[in-house]
Amino acid sequence: MKFKAYYTNKLSDVATQIFNSNDVEVKVASGLDEETYLRELKEYQPDVIMCRTEPVTAAMIDACPNLKGIGKQGAGLDNIDLDYATSKKIQVVFAPSGNANAVAEHAVMLLMMTARRFSYVDKQFRSGNFYVRMGLENTVEVEGKTLGLLGCGRIAKIFAGKCINGLGMKVIGYDPYVTKEQLGGLPIELKDNADEIWKTADFVSIHLPLMPSTEKTVGMEQFKMMKPRAIFLNVARGGLIYEEEMVEALKTGVLFGAGLDVFEPEPLSENSRQMLDMENVVLTPHTAASTEESVINCCTSCATDLVNLCYGRAPACPANKI
Repeated sequence: MKFKAYYTNKLSDVATQIFNSNDVEVKVASGLDEETYLRELKEYQPDVIMCRTEPVTAAMIDACPNLKGIGKQGAGLDNIDLDYATSKKIQVVFAPSGNANAVAEHAVMLLMMTARRFSYVDKQFRSGNFYVRMGLENTVEVEGKTLGLLGCGRIAKIFAGKCINGLGMKVIGYDPYVTKEQLGGLPIELKDNADEIWKTADFVSIHLPLMPSTEKTVGMEQFKMMKPRAIFLNVARGGLIYEEEMVEALKTGVLFGAGLDVFEPEPLSENSRQMLDMENVVLTPHTAASTEESVINCCTSCATDLVNLCYGRAPACPANKI
């Protein structure tokens, strides 16, 4: 009898090839809602579940009595009920480095687009105003500017390296869990508290995991600390931010501008849709990790580890201890 894998969303064919070559049958969910997942999981009874950003809930786990593992095609684990999976002794695996460069490159793109007021220029040019180029005050070069990092983990360090070595920026950071020795030789000046980042950086970029201690820890209070023309960047998780306060800060000029790839909720709430018409915001629909290379990397890592779990072998990238 073959092992079975269930995708909550259609992923790369690379993962399917890995499963099939290891005698693991594959089923792709027919919808993206929990009701569909529960019905199909009960019918299919997979040995492993593979997801991207779709939720894997306690009810979904309970629907699969023979479940051996859950795989995340990526690094963030907030869409998986990790505590419940651990309590049921179900191994969760992930791909912590597979998309790190893609996300870091996307952060560089948002930084540059906000510095050069891309949303405004693009809208004006498309409407026929070629001579928008003659009046671009508040458009800045990033060389010599200060990038502030809130969180100095894997993605933040790659991002910092690109900004230091490629763009000539100064980088400061705050992360109570990272030491100077863990920065890999990068000249990042570590600060004693987050307020120093908010107050002194020209660009503030957040790189934190979403968990109870970090959820909604950024809002109007922090935006009011920023320099008059400082830019806020977020390629991490929308849930880190009081989004209504951020929208208000952008509308009123408290926050000069922002480059955002993530939101809470996703898709955008009615209130957050106001940002679609703001010329001081660059928005992308949670696509930072979506490159051909990163998808292949993450799917390869994740599918390989799920195959290992099917056959009783230890995974290379476990996300929990069971």
